Amino acid sequence: MTTAPALTDSQHAWESTFRHDDLGRPLPPKFHRLLFVNATATPGAAGAARLEAVLRRIDRRHPWGPEGLLFLVGWSPGWFERHTDRTPPVNRAVKMARWEDPAIDDFDGFLHLAGDREEIVEEIAAGLFSDSDLDVREHLQLAETRTGFVGEGLPRERLAELDIPEQSPLLLGFRSVLRGSQAPEPNITIAEGPYTGGTTAHVSRIELNVAQWHTRPRDEQSALLYAPTVRAAEADAFHDDARSDYDRADQTLAEHGVIGHAQAAARARVGDVPLINRRDFATLDGGVPGTHFVSLQRELRDFNNTRAIMNGADAAARNARVGVRHRNGINAFMNVTRRATYIVPPRPLRSFPFVRGAR
Repeated sequence: MTTAPALTDSQHAWESTFRHDDLGRPLPPKFHRLLFVNATATPGAAGAARLEAVLRRIDRRHPWGPEGLLFLVGWSPGWFERHTDRTPPVNRAVKMARWEDPAIDDFDGFLHLAGDREEIVEEIAAGLFSDSDLDVREHLQLAETRTGFVGEGLPRERLAELDIPEQSPLLLGFRSVLRGSQAPEPNITIAEGPYTGGTTAHVSRIELNVAQWHTRPRDEQSALLYAPTVRAAEADAFHDDARSDYDRADQTLAEHGVIGHAQAAARARVGDVPLINRRDFATLDGGVPGTHFVSLQRELRDFNNTRAIMNGADAAARNARVGVRHRNGINAFMNVTRRATYIVPPRPLRSFPFVRGAR
């Protein structure tokens, strides 16, 4: 019998609970819900106490981990502007590529629920906004729900008409979460100030043209996703980090006239360590294949820098065969439709942080 890890002040401390496959690769929780919420009114001290009582009830009800439930709560710049006397600790999201035109969400907050048992995730998501002992509708209104999945066989099962490899956990047919391709959780944890132990989140909705993507040979997919020097069989065997030859990007760009998605993004690493920790998952919300991209980082500028470098805009200026989207990573296959930013406070501050009327 295994014992669930003790809860820490960091709501985002999930990775110690992850299982691993035979190659030692981490296996994130399979099923996810993003619940976007607005306060019905400024809830005050009583509302904060009620929400915290509900969240502690969830803490006790299911073990902390994929076999039970993982969750976190984040709060937007709008929350701080409308319901506190504090300056927002994060800025609002902005457009991040010249070809995108996303809606910028302005919800008060969001909850990210995740686990390997979809029925538990659904039970908690439904219980928060229905007649149950978890009901928070007196103070929170559910504005939007986003759903998704990540795990071997799930994309092929849910999009059977496409030739997605059986072993792939995501819609593009490859694995993205490896130990070396993630910022370690201590690196994304705020180290000082009122939000010590917390982190920041950037949450976006990305539509993917998977039908067009899966007409391409897998070696071409691997070149675009990783680097032009990486073949699909090699990518399938990655177990610690995804080799992307980012330190040879200029050379491979000149030789192949292609820059890979991971290759471009990895140039943002510091000391060969990524700046962001991805909690993304596949979705078919609204019948449209895509990704709900949840990025955690100590400061939002870490995400902004990584995304700006990932765009590969400089590659188009260095090789005439490369455009801002053409032969430039997966830019031609993705369209960001929603963006938002949040602070994910430490656990003691997770319930209506700094709300007016509370001490």
